[in-house]
Amino acid sequence: MLERQPKILFFCDPFTPPAFLPRVRYFCDYFQKKGWNITLITENHREQKLLPENINLQLVDYYHFKNGFLFKIEWLFKTVLNLIFDHKGKYFYRKSKKVLKNNDFDLIFCSCTFHSFPLTTAAMAAKKLNLPFFVDLRDVFEQTPLESNHIFVHKIPTFIGKFLTKHYKKINLKRRNKSLKLTNGISSVSKWHSDFLKNYNSNSYTIYNGFDENLFLHEIIKADKFYISYFGNIENENTKNPDVFFKAISNLKNEQKISDNNLCIKFFCDNNSRKTVENSAKKYEIENFVHFENFVTQQTLVSKMNRSAILLIFSNKVGTKGFLGIMTTKFSEYIGCNRPILCTPNNNDELAQTIDLINCGLVSSDVAEVEKFILEKYAEWQKNGYTKSTISPENREKFSRKNGAEMLEKILLSTDYTDLHRIK
Repeated sequence: MLERQPKILFFCDPFTPPAFLPRVRYFCDYFQKKGWNITLITENHREQKLLPENINLQLVDYYHFKNGFLFKIEWLFKTVLNLIFDHKGKYFYRKSKKVLKNNDFDLIFCSCTFHSFPLTTAAMAAKKLNLPFFVDLRDVFEQTPLESNHIFVHKIPTFIGKFLTKHYKKINLKRRNKSLKLTNGISSVSKWHSDFLKNYNSNSYTIYNGFDENLFLHEIIKADKFYISYFGNIENENTKNPDVFFKAISNLKNEQKISDNNLCIKFFCDNNSRKTVENSAKKYEIENFVHFENFVTQQTLVSKMNRSAILLIFSNKVGTKGFLGIMTTKFSEYIGCNRPILCTPNNNDELAQTIDLINCGLVSSDVAEVEKFILEKYAEWQKNGYTKSTISPENREKFSRKNGAEMLEKILLSTDYTDLHRIK
């Protein structure tokens, strides 16, 4: 075991909106307060905010142009280069050489998503320095259909887009799998993910996305209306389907059991999601119940959640294939605020099983069951001005980021650094 606090070289993707990598920021803050020496290398992005503090931060410019048409041309050109020979991964490795040369690190840690960057860069560094290599893989391609293009910020025309998306995924999967076989351990965000990743390393662990226990605090706030709130985007109705919920609201409205005078459904989302929701609400003739707000700051977010009588999660449409193991960050944040959760439809997946197991609300595809749940909470709000929490403190704690960071710390410190399987 080490006789001093570990010295870690940390690679991650850029801290971009809407969430600015809260999981990574928490890990950095947690280990920095423990006295660990952290050097973090990431991309210098034009929209980057909320960077970790009190660590050695190395920002690398990858794009010359920051916005506009020339940026899109450069992005497409470099995307093609990445398809051909991992241009971004090798570029960042070259830019990291000075850091690698001038420091005596104990291990390499990488947190990343679908893309092979910065995973391949971290793998190159671990192999060069012959150091232990741990990866926190927050998403995998296999959790969504092969043709899904949500991984790209800039969407490409249909035919070219589908071709490029499939080939991009296949090439990045090959690079990812090669890199993962070099790891000493892997963590991911759900049991489905960690079980899947055991195909590449048996030392795979589940660390939920979690909620920041310093921010997401349960507070009783009496509200002037019965607020049902949804936080996040809705890319399309296949991935996040509101039909069961909207049908239940429509039925209750037609039966005059609810009124838009005191029941308000709030969506905190982007403009594209707003169009999707508006079209669906119009179909069920409940437009008067639905209201929209833009994304809010973290402090305001918590207040909005605590003011809500019910918090919504929409799952993928029943029968839609290719969506697996998705445990959204919002689910953990909802648990942090300890508000009743309504998740629909029920796909009998890990998310649904977890909601049932910890008794934090209802997961259902049954319209009548959803109606009953809403009316029960509605009556509770009419009596008290708020709805009561249902999750126990013990179950709530399991989803805190502190609990996740402590798990990661135990995993990293359990390694015998004097007799470790090194990168071959």
